Amino acid sequence: MASATPLGDDKYKLFVELGYNDKGKRIRKTKTVTAKSNRALNKAITAFEIEVHEKHKGVDVENITFEDFVDRWMKLYVKPECSIRTRDTYNTYLRNGIMDEFRNMKLSKIKTFHIVQFFKEHKEAGGKTLQGKHLMLRSIFTRAKKWDVISKSPMDDVEYPKTEKRKREIYFYDQEQMKYVLDILDAHVYKKNAVQAKLAMLVGLRMSEIAGIRIENINFNENSIYIDKTLQYDKETKQFSLGPTKTKKPRTVYVSSRFMNEIKEYVKKQRKLQIDCGQAWNPLLDEDDTPINFLFTNEVGYPNHIKSMGNEWIKIVKRHNLPPLNFHGLRHTCASFMLSQGVDFKKIQEQLGHNDIRETMNTYSHLTPKDRAEASNVFNEIL
Repeated sequence: MASATPLGDDKYKLFVELGYNDKGKRIRKTKTVTAKSNRALNKAITAFEIEVHEKHKGVDVENITFEDFVDRWMKLYVKPECSIRTRDTYNTYLRNGIMDEFRNMKLSKIKTFHIVQFFKEHKEAGGKTLQGKHLMLRSIFTRAKKWDVISKSPMDDVEYPKTEKRKREIYFYDQEQMKYVLDILDAHVYKKNAVQAKLAMLVGLRMSEIAGIRIENINFNENSIYIDKTLQYDKETKQFSLGPTKTKKPRTVYVSSRFMNEIKEYVKKQRKLQIDCGQAWNPLLDEDDTPINFLFTNEVGYPNHIKSMGNEWIKIVKRHNLPPLNFHGLRHTCASFMLSQGVDFKKIQEQLGHNDIRETMNTYSHLTPKDRAEASNVFNEIL
């Protein structure tokens, strides 16, 4: 049973009762948390109760199987510490080969040999994401060692898989196509979908970043948007939440003055929609039960599913017979256009939110001869 005692200043002491030991002494675990609402407090109580009971389950550590340990690793480490995207990626890795290989093996009996053999067979069978699976297995066995389930990690001597670097083909619109697409967006596309597409094509934002924009993040005076969160959807709980950006680093992106005026008009319409909706307005609430003022919502203020943005774009492409390109290709279009106009890689890296300038250079060293020729025309200005 769990309970909480208020300490003042939004702080609470949580208690979880585990009964009594052999000497009749009460077994109680405590933790101090900060919670600014009843919802946040209840969430903290539930999480602490699960954590305590999981740690004190009667587990036969010597005989725990890989599957049972991974279940606990997910509950005690991945869910509290990692992003939803990371958790979903790990689940995909587990389903695609790892669980089939190690499911019923005792964790303590898994040796380096077994893992090396798994990677060898997996690679020969054309398996992908070897490096990601290596990192996940390292995390699993590192935690097992820290939690005294095993004395040595079998991953310590497993070499990081070498994979053949394949040049990823990047698709994007050239300048002429961009102008045509922008004309279509302005004349024939629902304003919400048009602004979303332009945020990718003219600003270089990812879908989850666009979905995570809150109105207060927009600085109309400086023509900038502060990108600090992404909208995330938890497939297990079927709930939305705000999470970190892909690099876990916030950044400020800059918007052309003409496009910012368009965003400003869209914000006015969004605010009018809220007023007209009245009591029916149903925004997503944060952990403190405060409404989140997303730039893009459905008709009653709740966020749309992130994938709907890409789905709507594909409909626009088909409906208006545009050159085939997925939504992420609009982001590539933004980078390619900036390069063709002579913008240096460092500024492009900062705008796109890449961790490292090498990522930007490796991804966008794909300019066509036409692009390179256009970029070289900047020298005409001084001739």
